[in-house]
Amino acid sequence: MPNNDWLNQLISVVSKRPIVLFRFSEEEWGRLRESRRGTQEFTFARSHDALEKVQGRTACLLVEKEYGESRDTHFGLLKFRHSITTIQSRLSIASAQRIEPSCEKALLGLVDNTRLNNALRSYIESESSVVKLSPALSICLIKELARQKSNRQAMRAVAAAISAPSTYSTNKGVQKDAIALALKAFGLSPTTPAARLHLDDNRETALGETNIREDFVIEHHARSIPGFTLSESDLTGRAVFRKDGEVLEVITANRGSLEQVLGVDLIYLNAIKHNIVMIQYKMLERESVGSGTNWIYRPDNQLEDQMNRMRLFCSSHAPQPSEYRINPQVYYLRFVKRHATLGRSAVTMPIDHFEKLCDDPNCKGSVGAFRISYDSLKGRYLRQEGFLDLLRSGYIGAYAETTKDLTHPVY
Repeated sequence: MPNNDWLNQLISVVSKRPIVLFRFSEEEWGRLRESRRGTQEFTFARSHDALEKVQGRTACLLVEKEYGESRDTHFGLLKFRHSITTIQSRLSIASAQRIEPSCEKALLGLVDNTRLNNALRSYIESESSVVKLSPALSICLIKELARQKSNRQAMRAVAAAISAPSTYSTNKGVQKDAIALALKAFGLSPTTPAARLHLDDNRETALGETNIREDFVIEHHARSIPGFTLSESDLTGRAVFRKDGEVLEVITANRGSLEQVLGVDLIYLNAIKHNIVMIQYKMLERESVGSGTNWIYRPDNQLEDQMNRMRLFCSSHAPQPSEYRINPQVYYLRFVKRHATLGRSAVTMPIDHFEKLCDDPNCKGSVGAFRISYDSLKGRYLRQEGFLDLLRSGYIGAYAETTKDLTHPVY
């Protein structure tokens, strides 16, 4: 049995908001499969009567029924329910992935407790399309389903979605912003499924919220980073996204060995343009200035240590004959307002620009100490859309030969 925060969180959630089992006819499930986002994310309607005491933001089991027998079971998040007519509510499902066992009746084999087993049997034998399980039975099923390693990615995704941050107040919030930024750079939505995902059971990462195409789910205890050669220890996560011949790889290195080696939080590898960009996040703090407000970053010893590590990997090969970069810098700093809404109020710049600012009189405080702020920058930074265009087009980041030094050819 895994002993992880995500599992404890799920247990805590279903103890207060028990699991809801939703049944779908073969025709309903078939239409959902053919919908834009398939059975991973969708909405549907049920009567108010069937949804008595059903609450949102909890785990759910989604079962396809054919001739009275279940043949496909998914684990997902019931995000919310809203009344849409006098007699019906709309329900929203997210992060749904296939789990085992696929048959409702096979769930009985997971429950040893006689009382809970009898309760589950009565639920299974009911004809209702909506069944709310008891808290005790919900806890038991969460624990037993998590024993099967193949189920853990689906369960982790639900736990991550329930606790998804909305501001830059935590490391996970920073990771979520960076992943959303990367997906947007390649014209992908936040719900775009990854072709491959590598996660370590014992580390938290916002990649746990990323949808995964079921055929490509890979879970393991990472001792090396697949496709990346700079560390032989574990890291928080890695995802590969594909779209129309483009391949983007995102690695969350925050609090992992890559951060210690490289001084970075996120690594973006554009596998088609052969450029790599590494980003270190820093928080801007609110400061009152007269009757107004400014946002300030004051460097500390940690930044200097991180930049020293970055400089160790700054050597650059010459470009190939047909290769062009506006700036071949690998390392970028991204400054975000603490507690601001994710995706907003960000300032991005290459570290060579940051180093020039260190000598800029406009970036000196009242006692001569270095600091940067919106006022002192006077607009001299990359806006989000500009940064995204440059990343996607291959105009920024390491030259191909430098990128090759940092990666294995895995495509």
